[in-house]
This record gives sequence, C-alpha cells and structure tokens, in this order.
Amino acid sequence: MLSQDLILQAAKLIVQTDGLEKLSMRKLAAELNVKAMSLYNHIKNKEHIIDLLLDNVVSQITLPQENENWQWEMLKRAESAHQVFLENSWSLMPLLSRINSGPSMLRYIDRSLACLHYAGFSLPEADQILNYFDSYIYGFTLIELQFPIQTENYLSTTEEMLPALPQKDYPAMHQLSMILLQNKYDGKQDFVSGIQTILKGLETKLKMKGD
Repeated sequence: MLSQDLILQAAKLIVQTDGLEKLSMRKLAAELNVKAMSLYNHIKNKEHIIDLLLDNVVSQITLPQENENWQWEMLKRAESAHQVFLENSWSLMPLLSRINSGPSMLRYIDRSLACLHYAGFSLPEADQILNYFDSYIYGFTLIELQFPIQTENYLSTTEEMLPALPQKDYPAMHQLSMILLQNKYDGKQDFVSGIQTILKGLETKLKMKGD
C-alpha cells in the first residue's frame, strides 16, 4: 500500500543512484509502479519530497548532549555530520541553498545551541560558533568529494607539477613540494585536527570569559 515512507524510500534510491537532478514525480511513480497523481495523496510536490529527504539525512547525525565534556560532544557531532554528508553527497548543495525547517533539522540546531550554551557561551555566541563549525564541515566535505587528485596520486602529481613551480617565483610552494617528494609530509588533510583547532580556540575564549 502506497505511503509517504514508501515514496521517500523510492526517492532516496533515485537520488543516491542517479542524483537529485534525476528525481521527478514521473520517475518516482514509475519506480513505485503507480500513477503519478496518486503520489499527491501523500506528498505535496517534488520540493516537499526534497525537504523530507534532507530532514531524513540530518536525522542520521549524532546530536550533542549537554554535559561537562562539551568539546567531545561537538567533535562527535562534527565527525558524524561529515560522515553522513559523505554518504549522502547529493544532499549538501540543496541543504545549503534552501531553508530547512523539518523536525530533525530544528532538533539538530537546538541541541547544538544547547550544548554550547550549557558550556558557558551565550546563545548569540553559540549561534556564531555553529556557523564556524558548519562552514568547516560543509567546506571540508565538499572539497573531499570534489578534489581532483586522489590521495594515492599526491606524489606523482606533485612530481608532474614541480617544473611549473620554479623556486624563484613560488618559493613556498616549491619548498612544500620538495617536502612532499622527500616523504617528510604526506599532504593529507585531517578533518579531526581542524575541528580540534577550532575547539582549542573556543576553550581559550571560554576561559577568558571566566577570568
């Protein structure tokens, strides 16, 4: 029997397999072997489906809890969000380009604000901090998904590009390339270390508030 849950399952399969741009009411109806008009008994339109799909993605992110170890809670939140968005890569751009007011998104924001507020930040400060975190999470994830060089090809790519980086014109890049080629640095970007850097700065800010 057709239901909103069945429609969402079929829609999720389409976007994960073919991308969000291939989602249509007609394709969805064909996937479910029903007439397109019957879908409107359960959902408003395609935009409604996208909103529900995005809220489902956000529901998979670990929510931070209010406790003394707020840094650990925010780290768990960040790592979970990064992993969920990697697994649902289609969701990032629509998530960033529309107002999301589903219950999972509202709960995600509310619990994050509450965690930071419990730690000692004012709510306006907590709101700004969430912007720092989410800008980093979204940006890092998008770069990881779109970066044109695979990690295992860093060395060979660096070797190929070295002639275009003469030391006299680009001294810092040339030196970094040499460090890579000498295996003194692997060039890999570490998601967690970036979050820890943010947390360290916030911890210092919080201590200054208490002084």
